[in-house]
Amino acid sequence: MSSITDWLNNLITSENLVTLVSVLIISVVAFILDRLARRAIVQYSEGRLDTHIENSLKLLVRIIIFVVALLILLQVFGAQAEWLVSVSALGGAAIGFASTQTVGNFLAGVYLMLSQPFKVNDYVRIGDIEGEVQEITVNYTKIYTPTFNIVEFPNRRVLDSVIHNFSDGDMIDYSFTLGFPHDVSHQELVEECFIPAIDHFHEKYKQFLPRKPEFGLSKMDRLGREFSIRIHFPERNMDIFYNLQPELVGEIVNRWDLRKRKK
Repeated sequence: MSSITDWLNNLITSENLVTLVSVLIISVVAFILDRLARRAIVQYSEGRLDTHIENSLKLLVRIIIFVVALLILLQVFGAQAEWLVSVSALGGAAIGFASTQTVGNFLAGVYLMLSQPFKVNDYVRIGDIEGEVQEITVNYTKIYTPTFNIVEFPNRRVLDSVIHNFSDGDMIDYSFTLGFPHDVSHQELVEECFIPAIDHFHEKYKQFLPRKPEFGLSKMDRLGREFSIRIHFPERNMDIFYNLQPELVGEIVNRWDLRKRKK
């Protein structure tokens, strides 16, 4: 029993208590500074900065506060400079070997934020995936797809893909194609399918459409003809876009089917 008492007396010394209190104070101050900095960034960025820039600033400030707090804590525990250099070298090597992909995503995310091939709320096609950009972080880009799902792209994959941005200011300028065989004449196809379908669609949804949809012949070969259809939608209302674009396709195809049945 006396040995335990002696051990506790040696442990609870004035020096150890000062160290413990210092650690608690540094941790609490770092936590408070992080919260205050994040709140200040949110207030400043409202209406001024894009979401991905705001997130980047939050992460950068958190890293700075964490590093400064860690250095102060190491000084409190009396760490020598040589020891700090050795630990930093070993830690850097471990991170380099264990998280190459994470570091690559981070660097790719920083590059995306600086070069800005797209912004939050833009409608893009990245590789074979398209949708609205909902968030850009230092590791992932989140895409809201026409299937009403969220896809998280690693930023390294984003940079390795072909990027097509359909956004023009606050409007989405989107084109898609429809193919038809040669069993109906071009004039009949245009006058009995495309024109009435687009007129009816525009009249029905003109409150959502900045411009009337346009179309034109984009390709023709021995197998058939391909038409390009161009539509415009406002940004930040993707559910309407995802529902109306297939409806326009259906309008055109249904009129073509009806034309075939009549013949």
